[in-house]
Formats: sequence, structure tokens, C-alpha cells
Amino acid sequence: MNRKVRLDPRVLGSRVFMALWLTFAWVLLWGPVEVGTIAGGLLAAVAVMVLLPLPRVPVEGLLRPVSTAWLVMVVAYYLVRSSLTVAWLSIRPAAPPRSAVLRAPMKLKSDFTLALAVNTLNLMPGGIVVRVDPVARYVYVHVLDAASDRSVEHFRRQTAHIERLYLRAFERPEDWKPSPEHFSVPADTGPTMDRTSDKEETR
Repeated sequence: MNRKVRLDPRVLGSRVFMALWLTFAWVLLWGPVEVGTIAGGLLAAVAVMVLLPLPRVPVEGLLRPVSTAWLVMVVAYYLVRSSLTVAWLSIRPAAPPRSAVLRAPMKLKSDFTLALAVNTLNLMPGGIVVRVDPVARYVYVHVLDAASDRSVEHFRRQTAHIERLYLRAFERPEDWKPSPEHFSVPADTGPTMDRTSDKEETR
């Protein structure tokens, strides 16, 4: 007896979105917005998705448009504020601040959402993610200014806020549906130090 293959609506939605996005990129490259250009872009998008498929990413959460829009606005604000802070640190009449590698929890369940959050942290001036523990769900960020407890606390609050924003936008408990295709990485055996100064790191 033949078994019917049921496609998860979330997976179908993500594929339709990708096809439309590739079609949009095609139209931008060609210039004129015409029926033939749109049809050609749609055919090219389907061909790329069928003939050159990327590794499948499990769709386990649900995108919330309002929360996603708020996430974008808050991150934009953080980008501007961080840029101004770094600019001031570079021109102020004082010694360079003491930097450090700080560890912060990032308990996002989806590896895809975690990757988005890590990229967000990398975009913010004054810090860059140097390591991710995908099992314990920790990120290690090299922070430019970690000279005081206030600076460290500011980093922790900002990272926790970004985590909450991503949870609200993509991984609300009521929307979460674990996928059997979810990949679990092997345990990480890296360092567990909460705070590592540059001097300690180079020893």
C-alpha cells in the first residue's frame, strides 16, 4: 500500500519564500519588471532549488512578523549605539580599554536561529564571537571594553536581550515542533572560563 508523503506546511512555506526571494533577485539583476522576466526568474529559482539543493535545515519554530520587525529595530538601535561607543573609545584622551573574552548563554534550540543570533553579535562594533559551544549553548565573545564590572554587565544584558528577541521572533514555546531531522553535534570539550583577558589568552 502506498504511503502518502505529507509535507509540513512550515517546510512548504519556507520553500515558497525561498523561490520568491530568488525570483526577486533575478528580476533585480535583469532590471525591467516584465512578465517574461518574472516567469524566467521563477523557472530559474525552481531549477536552482531542484538541481542544486542546499543541505536541509529543519523548520521547527514559527516566524512571528511583529516580533521579527521589533527584533530588526532593536538590533539597528544597538548597531548605532555600539558604533558611537567604539568611536568614542578610539578618540577619547585615555588609555585603550581592557578587552576580554566573555562567555554568555544563548539557549536557542535551533542551530539556524543560533547562527542568526551569532551573526547579529558579530555585526555589532566592539565585539566578535570567537567560539560557539553548540551543546552547552554558550557563545564566547571578544569584547573591546571589559575594563569594569559595569561594562561586563552591559555586555551580558545586551546579549540576553538579543536572545529573548530571537526567542520571541522564532522559537516561542507554543510554536515549537521538534523535527526528526534535527542534527545534534558532538559534545564540546573547550574551555569553560567565564572571563579571559587578552594577557591570559596569549600565555
